[in-house]
Amino acid sequence: MATHPQLPDNYVLNSSETALLVIDMQNGFCSLQGSLGLNGVDVSHMKATIEPVKKLIKSSRKAGILDAWTIQEHYPDDVTRKNHRIIPHTLRFGSGPAALAHTWDSEVVDELKPLYIHPAEEIRKHRFSAFFDTRLDTLLRMKGIKTLIISGVSTSLCVETTIRDAYQRDYDVIIAEDAIATDSVEAHEWSMRIAAKYFGACMKTDEIVGLIEESMSVAIHE
Repeated sequence: MATHPQLPDNYVLNSSETALLVIDMQNGFCSLQGSLGLNGVDVSHMKATIEPVKKLIKSSRKAGILDAWTIQEHYPDDVTRKNHRIIPHTLRFGSGPAALAHTWDSEVVDELKPLYIHPAEEIRKHRFSAFFDTRLDTLLRMKGIKTLIISGVSTSLCVETTIRDAYQRDYDVIIAEDAIATDSVEAHEWSMRIAAKYFGACMKTDEIVGLIEESMSVAIHE
């Protein structure tokens, strides 16, 4: 049985009611040749999440846990950027927004592409949260999901906003802290402290894989 300070005693993951969210693992954010990297952003921490995320996906698939991947998309002719009187984040850094729709920048990183196939569910989004104006919440409710495992980039933007929105919708949240990153270790750590204090259980990937494997063992013996 799991022993973790943020989980109840004898906690056992229910794999049939759990989904893995893979947030924005795209070239624009995780590749050295992506738009963030080319604009001088340190993407090394985000790139380092690829292997932990891969481990979570493979483990989830073995247990029959749904994996839902978000794809962040921006459009060059998005008039909402021009409507801001205060400069939006997409225009504050570098040459413009990353992950423009229908470009290499918006594609899933090569290392994860072999897994970006059925049964993966694709959730396209245009804002930080995986829930905002997307089909995600409907999909999860249709599948009877109550617990979300969160992974991906970047910590204090799309990931943290999604964590908060998941908690607001009464999902239990398990946060894979080493399968999540941003360009700043300090920003990542602060975000994880807040998440661990208020919104869910922050755990290492290997701990989460242990929960997943334990859930499979329990299911076999039921």
